Amino acid sequence: MARSLFSSVEALQDTFKVFTTETGKMTAVGVIMRKKLAAQIVGMEALNDATVLLNRGISSQIGFNKKLIDSYVEAAAESMVFENRNKELNKTFGISSAAAAKVSQTIHKLAKTHGFGGEQAIEYAASIKKMLPTFDQQSSAGAKTAESLQRIQHVLTTNLGLTEEATTKYSLYASKNGENADITLQFASSLGKYLKDDSGTMGYMKMAIQGIAEAGEDTQLQFGKIPGNLELATIKAKSLGFELDDLAQTGKNLLNIESSIGDELEYQLLSGHRLVDAGGKSLTNAYREATLRGNMSDAASTLNTILENEGTVLENNLFAREKMAKLMGMDEATLSRALQKKKLLSSDAGLSVLMNLDGTELQETAKGMLANNKMTQKQFDELSKLNDTRTTDDIMRQQLIVAEESKEVLTNMLTKTQATQMAAAKAALTSKSSIDNFSNDVMSNLKTEQLTTLGQTENIAKRNEMAVAAYAQMGAGQLAPNNAGIAVPVKDAVIPSGYGDRILTFPKDTLQPNIAFNDKDNIMATTYPPTFDQPTYGGDMGQSSGNNSSAEYLSLAKALAENNSSATPGASTDAGIMAMGLMIVAAINSAKGSNLFGKTSMNDSLYP
Repeated sequence: MARSLFSSVEALQDTFKVFTTETGKMTAVGVIMRKKLAAQIVGMEALNDATVLLNRGISSQIGFNKKLIDSYVEAAAESMVFENRNKELNKTFGISSAAAAKVSQTIHKLAKTHGFGGEQAIEYAASIKKMLPTFDQQSSAGAKTAESLQRIQHVLTTNLGLTEEATTKYSLYASKNGENADITLQFASSLGKYLKDDSGTMGYMKMAIQGIAEAGEDTQLQFGKIPGNLELATIKAKSLGFELDDLAQTGKNLLNIESSIGDELEYQLLSGHRLVDAGGKSLTNAYREATLRGNMSDAASTLNTILENEGTVLENNLFAREKMAKLMGMDEATLSRALQKKKLLSSDAGLSVLMNLDGTELQETAKGMLANNKMTQKQFDELSKLNDTRTTDDIMRQQLIVAEESKEVLTNMLTKTQATQMAAAKAALTSKSSIDNFSNDVMSNLKTEQLTTLGQTENIAKRNEMAVAAYAQMGAGQLAPNNAGIAVPVKDAVIPSGYGDRILTFPKDTLQPNIAFNDKDNIMATTYPPTFDQPTYGGDMGQSSGNNSSAEYLSLAKALAENNSSATPGASTDAGIMAMGLMIVAAINSAKGSNLFGKTSMNDSLYP
């Protein structure tokens, strides 16, 4: 047991010797670095040049005034409530704030009539402007068209949740009805009743509108001639897995008479079937006629008949399927998908009813709507309510916003006086007297000498900050501020705690004010370390070790124990050695389970 402890002490002595050498090197490097740190505060003479200091002071003044300006503008912005609401109009219309306020008044009048929120109506107007850049939404001549387009915007973007792009494309399709463009919505809305969806669970209106919006403009133009026809054709096409553009492409392909007749003859050879209806009339000719008339509903029904008659052949004959796809101007995958859907829905009697509808009743209904020449507000409200896909909380939010904007004072401002209010606020905030008062009373306006002094103050503070930051990066301590607020170097101190295994380190010559000690802690501080020629403390150890190193350790231990010792300094010993010695002695004394200097529950102390 004693031999093991003795070996540990020898190892500790060797470690201490190496540590002493390295500490000396570190101390020398630290002295050099501290000189450079001091130079950061008192050196850099170029920064003390009067012009440099003046420029720095001007920079600080500009920064100070910029923050004041930002704060002033931010506070003033709270008063420009109408201008802030109309920013989208400024941007989209490319007009001044005053002009935007006038446009906004008209838009809010329309919004109030239709039960829109004001900000919603502004968004609708901006979208219409992008779609029709030269359309005057303010003119009395265009008022009815603007109203129709706003209604379309509301139903499609707000109620049905369609994108702005889809809404724009549908609006252009509906524009064929001129100022009654919104009546086109009624064509789609009436699909539910026409297709026996009295409960409104099928969503036919959105399906039709979205299908038309997804179609190309050429398809819309050619097949949108008959009121209500394209809406019904959309439902038929989607039932078979097609889009409107697919049906239009088939029609174009069949109108290439020479190639399509050749493909049809080849299909007959491969399948043994002629493409005719129950009366022996050519189905391909029927499709061509429907395309030329612009009746896509009939074209969709004809395609359904072809798939129904040729379904078995097309499923089982690869070459026939490939030739049919070529004849119809589509890829084989699209044709195969249509066959699968057709088979899946073959047991649904509703599909047959849908395909047999010629749309005459719907067309007559649509013509009647157009004849009335206007959708009444009551009709619009019912249409909007029946086709509102929003959740209750979204509907409630809009209703509350509309209720807020219906308050007497706010309504009057939004629809009549906001342009005047905005102009008055603008004049008050931008008048020469207001700007002069702010400039003279609030902004900083220092003289040359004052600016130079300001620059010098900030120069010193910045260099001090640089020195503190660099010192912290060294990891050797820190700079403590003196009463003047300028950091100065101080001497090191290492203070072992009275118990436990922690070593506390502090800046030189001073203890940080937030440090507190336990009442049982023993604290010793001395500038003069004990000499190594003092008698050993517990001489047995010195004799057992066979060298003087153990005597040095125990001399330091005695100095720690007798913290009030008045021992006179011997040979000059490096302060770093003393500090490291104290740490090592403390570590030995605090080692748990060691009976080197203190008792344990099982053994008496080895050394007194």
